[in-house]
Amino acid sequence: MSPSSSAARRPIVLVALVLAGVVVVGLAITWRESGAGRAAVPDKAPSEPAGEVLVPNDRTVKADLLEKLERPPQVLIFGGSRATRFEPSYLERLTGLRGFNLALQNGRPEDAWAFVNRAHIDHPKTRLHVVWFIHVEAFRAQGLTFGLIQDERLSQFFPAALIAREREKVPRTEAEIPDRKDLNLTTYGADGVVLRNRYDIRLENGYTLDRGLEWSVNKAVERYATTTPALDPRSTKYFEKTLRLLDRLGAKPAIVLMPLHPTLLAAVRPAGWETRHREVLDYLEGLQKRYDFVTLDLSRLDSVDGDPDAFYDGFHITGSNARRVLDTVVRRAPACFE
Repeated sequence: MSPSSSAARRPIVLVALVLAGVVVVGLAITWRESGAGRAAVPDKAPSEPAGEVLVPNDRTVKADLLEKLERPPQVLIFGGSRATRFEPSYLERLTGLRGFNLALQNGRPEDAWAFVNRAHIDHPKTRLHVVWFIHVEAFRAQGLTFGLIQDERLSQFFPAALIAREREKVPRTEAEIPDRKDLNLTTYGADGVVLRNRYDIRLENGYTLDRGLEWSVNKAVERYATTTPALDPRSTKYFEKTLRLLDRLGAKPAIVLMPLHPTLLAAVRPAGWETRHREVLDYLEGLQKRYDFVTLDLSRLDSVDGDPDAFYDGFHITGSNARRVLDTVVRRAPACFE
């Protein structure tokens, strides 16, 4: 090659190197949350801390199950452990819409924000519907769970600074990992529904509903006696961000207060539950001036013609009561499934 030919190629080489640098920078881009309830937009990804161990969690389990679906879900079911028994297959029989159960242990608005973003980005042409089961403790203060912190499919929808702060509580050794017995005992269906968990095992081993009710009353009365606010600012922020995003996507979610066992409800009403219940309902009523959703207060079991024997304890319903709840939701909020 002649010197003149080599000199002529140097600018081309420099341009190629610059472009390669742009590509490398582009690969380091992930997503951050945007304002006004829009889906995520690019931001720098937080670096992985050295020595961090991956904590098994139900957020990652359900993200994995979502990825394995042959067809995207049209209905997302959100909630905490009380909502894990809602069968998407039964809801499909009622509405004709494919569903997926995204109810999680201590399910929070932050979880719904992450999974709605995930579902929309993965399947932008699928019109989403949402049934979101809550209770009077659904907005109380609580840190991010390990799944939202560690699983990049979900953590990317939160500010890097928040994830960095929350990583402070992530175990650094296997010995520090909290007990995952509940997760190990849980069997999930392909559509996210819990088929069997520790509640079923306890029942098989002779644990009675009366014992479950005694535990539930003691736990609830102790919790409601505290002065912890029912509406934590970060939880309400992500609840409203999710509602804005669903509005933009054309979804009309059903926000449903779960039924309690009548024995538990009678015990906690004078113990602080009634005040929190009113606060949550007033909050939802105020939001309906800005967002399009339906609120169904099914706190009383007779509102769904429920069976008081179809509970594991005062909070957690069995599959038969879960079907009664879905029957009521579809009957009273048909616009949410159009």
